[in-house]
Amino acid sequence: MFGIMTASLKNSIKGEHIHVNPLVALENLTLEMAAKVPENSEHSCWHILHHIVFWQDLMLEALRGKTDVDWPKSNDLSWPKELSKDGTNWDELVQRFKSGIDEAYGMAENIESLEALPSWPKVPAFRALMVFGQHNAYHLGEIVATRQALGLWPPSSDHKTF
Repeated sequence: MFGIMTASLKNSIKGEHIHVNPLVALENLTLEMAAKVPENSEHSCWHILHHIVFWQDLMLEALRGKTDVDWPKSNDLSWPKELSKDGTNWDELVQRFKSGIDEAYGMAENIESLEALPSWPKVPAFRALMVFGQHNAYHLGEIVATRQALGLWPPSSDHKTF
């Protein structure tokens, strides 16, 4: 039973058979491209990735067993107002995203308990990892749609950033 569950979790985290590989959604995006907001939209790829990483980091804290995760009372905190002009913020954000995906993927292989997490009442690790994958997939779809609206999809094949 856990073999099928583990495979499902890993597929939801890395995008196999379900949605685009999370890293492909970001492939070849520079800070300038990621910061563009399509006409009649309110978020750029940078805004969306920031939101993903904000929640991804909190979910990973809970999955690591932290007992006092600082869950925000409002989702507004996860949507940034400004971005760094020098590009470091984007590069660091992409790296945090990649690291979080790798960590969650590894956690999917080692689920030993279906007990609720200490800082996420009534949510066992399996469910938390499913939420992780679903949340990322939903917002990665928004990133792809944003890139399409900006004429930046599919990623150029002449330069790979990952």
